[in-house]
Amino acid sequence: MLHGRMASGHLQGRLLKMLVQMIRPRNILEVGTFSGYSALCMAEGLEADGHLYTFEINDEQEDFTRPWIEHSPVADKITFIIGDAITEAPKLGIEFDMAFIDGDKRTYRETYEMALSVLRKGGFILADNTLWDGHVIDPAYQKDQQTHGIVAFNDYIQQDPRVEQVILPLRDGLTLIRKI
Repeated sequence: MLHGRMASGHLQGRLLKMLVQMIRPRNILEVGTFSGYSALCMAEGLEADGHLYTFEINDEQEDFTRPWIEHSPVADKITFIIGDAITEAPKLGIEFDMAFIDGDKRTYRETYEMALSVLRKGGFILADNTLWDGHVIDPAYQKDQQTHGIVAFNDYIQQDPRVEQVILPLRDGLTLIRKI
């Protein structure tokens, strides 16, 4: 598929499942479904009463992604929504225990603020691609809007007193954030 590298890899998928098993969230918010692989991995780790709500803003992905989710053994644990999570997720009226941010890098800070607003105290946000192939420290990418979005996000959360965070140098960088 086009941009197949954008999908979470096997190692990250197994890590996401394990983190879900460790955190034991009842409700997970995912921003950026793409192929649905990360949603499926996280849903595998959910307990019987757990549910994942995944948002994909690109409606062209729906025909590809929806069958993977709907024909999976965890289909009953996933709600796949085409739309902008920044405006639509708060309308669900759900308090989330965990969020996975892997959408438009240019809006990571806005997505983070939305996720934090619907996240319970002590909940976790996982932000993907926070090392961005090393572009975040490469001056050649200073004018790239996606790189700029990630750098701004990384700088912002580092100074945010509402959270604790750590970047794992796994694949393209995965930041674990806990709301305090």
